[in-house]
Amino acid sequence: MPKAGKRDEIIAAAMRLLAREGAAGLTAASLAREAGVSKANVFHHFETLNAVVLAAFEVFLLGMDNMRPQPGTELRDWLLALGAETVAQMDDDPALAGAYFAFAARAQSDPDLRQRLAGMVGAAEALFAEALELLAPERFTPHERSRLAALILITGDGLALHRQLFPKRRDSQVAAWAAFVDSIAPEESETS
Repeated sequence: MPKAGKRDEIIAAAMRLLAREGAAGLTAASLAREAGVSKANVFHHFETLNAVVLAAFEVFLLGMDNMRPQPGTELRDWLLALGAETVAQMDDDPALAGAYFAFAARAQSDPDLRQRLAGMVGAAEALFAEALELLAPERFTPHERSRLAALILITGDGLALHRQLFPKRRDSQVAAWAAFVDSIAPEESETS
């Protein structure tokens, strides 16, 4: 396996720091130390510390396999897989989940970061709208796809938040996601 590039190592270090120490723990010095590089090297790869944070968030949010479903996938199956992947990420890597919420906390107090995050959220919603058009082209109007894409993102964020905060409630969280999926793409009986 080839060694990850310095840029990737810095992103991974930022995610570890955010998870372990929260938004306040991510400084240029702590990031350089965590990544095993100099501060100059951090800023060689990223214009600002916020650019590192955005890259880390983009890896987390837009890097999910189920963000881009394969043609021929059933809408219901895609939505169920999206929820399952969210649950698996939260369960398999609690540090990653912690980084996700530390990032949100950092964005809350930084208007520039929040504005740039809004662009990334828009990109995620656009991916969901594209998936809806691909998987159910006749089912939703463009306006409905747009609204539903936002709802999928918001509901997925809620699922991730609850997995992080209430890990013992996994069964009810998975059941709630399934109910959400049922409301969008009910299971069709073989006889209808």
